[in-house]
Amino acid sequence: MNQNNILVSIIIATYNAEDHIGNALASLIPNINESTEIIIVDGLSKDNTLNIISEYKNHIAKVCSEKDKGIYDAMNKGVSMASGKFILFLGADDKLLININELTPLLLRDDTIYYGDVLINNSNVNYGGKFNLAKLLNKNICHQSILYPRSVLAKYPFDLRYKLMADYVLNMKLWSTKNINFSYIDRIIAQYSLEGESSRNKDLVFQKDSIKMVYDLFGFYGLAIKSFNPVRRIFKF
Repeated sequence: MNQNNILVSIIIATYNAEDHIGNALASLIPNINESTEIIIVDGLSKDNTLNIISEYKNHIAKVCSEKDKGIYDAMNKGVSMASGKFILFLGADDKLLININELTPLLLRDDTIYYGDVLINNSNVNYGGKFNLAKLLNKNICHQSILYPRSVLAKYPFDLRYKLMADYVLNMKLWSTKNINFSYIDRIIAQYSLEGESSRNKDLVFQKDSIKMVYDLFGFYGLAIKSFNPVRRIFKF
């Protein structure tokens, strides 16, 4: 694999994911091409995760298994290992639903974050659509639907203070950043599982910081939008 020709790096963070990782990897095989690399960042799983991953070694470019500080630390490590111009993060219990060949002609600019939709696991619910500031301030873009330029993530890593909502923090920060654009792709990118930790628990640091964060990034205008917008959810279904 010529690393200079990699368009998309798919990064999967795993920890004790033996029940799901095989299905996630199987979903990738028919949908990737020679311009795609798969990177696994494992947090020293104690179950059969690494053995299952080894069954797909011919399709996986890089595997790292070491102790980490949580999923966003693993995702940051994956970025440092990646060769692709764009990066897609999937969970160990997610599935890729789009062929990379379909995305290739759309990924044109390295100053643009491309995002689409996700299909909620075990349902026919399609989550996403085109975002504006008002929508973003009240709910997140699912990171399983986002293709980030690697150069952007290298400059703006996930903030590890936020154990469950660092991707939301990053999306708001990038939305407020000059010279970085968001472009909607009307495609379903992945099947997203609601069984992850972020669906079961709350990020208390994020809750404490969120109002000040909106003000720091978007000023009183952002606070007004967030206060008066009737959509009051971040990522709840």
